[in-house]
Amino acid sequence: MIDTYLGFDVGTKRTGVAIANSLTHTANGIQVVTNHKNGSIDFEQYDQIIKAHNISLFVVGLPLNKDGKKQEMSFIAESFGRKLTHRYEIETVFIDEHLSSFDAKKQLKYSHYHPNAKRGEVDKLSAALILQTWIEENL
Repeated sequence: MIDTYLGFDVGTKRTGVAIANSLTHTANGIQVVTNHKNGSIDFEQYDQIIKAHNISLFVVGLPLNKDGKKQEMSFIAESFGRKLTHRYEIETVFIDEHLSSFDAKKQLKYSHYHPNAKRGEVDKLSAALILQTWIEENL
């Protein structure tokens, strides 16, 4: 059986989403979901993504500081993960995303997207890096 995973780079305004499976072991950014103007999660967009794929697991990036300690965004990411599990009844795991946005910007710079890269491209690539890291550490 092939398992399919979604990875998330959670932000206060938007969240990058990536997908991978247990056959290819390669994560790709697929979408950026923008939160509602009041900051609440737009679950209708996630509903569409999740309905389109048979998801086995969610992988959420957990932003820790360089000392490995939680920060304000860590709690937002954890809350997001809990809401995903509750709504879709799919397990959520967390992985340190300390440098994912930095690495994404660096990769985009070398592929000529940066400095004019759209923020959404960074979010999608960050989600892919988070998911790829989980794959490499767990599969």
